Amino acid sequence: MLEKEKLVEEILEALWTEAAEKDVKERTTLTSPHQPEPLLGTPAMEEALREAEARGLVLASGESLWLTERGRDRARDIVRRHRLAERLFHDVLDIGSEKVESSACELEHQLSPDATNSICILLGHPTVCPHGKPIPGGECCQQHLEEGRPLVMPATKLRPREEATVAYLGVRARDRLDQLAALGLLPGTGVQLVQRHPSHVLRFGETELALDESILKEVYVRRTGAAMPRARRHGRRWGWHRKQHSVTTGANPLKH
Repeated sequence: MLEKEKLVEEILEALWTEAAEKDVKERTTLTSPHQPEPLLGTPAMEEALREAEARGLVLASGESLWLTERGRDRARDIVRRHRLAERLFHDVLDIGSEKVESSACELEHQLSPDATNSICILLGHPTVCPHGKPIPGGECCQQHLEEGRPLVMPATKLRPREEATVAYLGVRARDRLDQLAALGLLPGTGVQLVQRHPSHVLRFGETELALDESILKEVYVRRTGAAMPRARRHGRRWGWHRKQHSVTTGANPLKH
């Protein structure tokens, strides 16, 4: 994205954040949406403001500034991108809190609508950012409300025989992450929850594996469609329990 376009978006985001969408804001008191300092005044920012006015995104009268309807729609999208990016860096990537804001500020200018919706789905349609500020909803959020079930969720939430694909591993401990990777549970792996009781059994490839619920909660999956045909279970009980032992003790998993 061109630098001028980024500055235009900064102005729109600031007006949305500080002016409560429609209220008029004084240019002398308009501050950066990401740090407490005046936003306007430099030649580059003044040129970006003129660009925003020329494109019908911002109206100016004397020292007063406010968003047009087009500007509000654009600003709402920018705020949504930024706050979803904050959640992504905070919840999934687990970067330090001091870097969340700056990293999100960079990413917000790069996200396409499809990528933004994908992040929202991945995160389970969060309603607030890590700082407690509301995240404007998108079309995907409405679809989620209508369906009643998230598209991305812990594998423990799958229905028996429901297909899914591993989206990401919400694991903090390095040894457990290595353990899951060694088992083949990596992003992009197709899985199916075979049963819930007496233990959770997950199928992926030719492997059926009994996993502790605490481990399976850290495997986030994206639902993909109808259940696969029921496989023959004869002779697999012993293998499941051997595999469950390997997961909880760290031994090499058995595959068949």
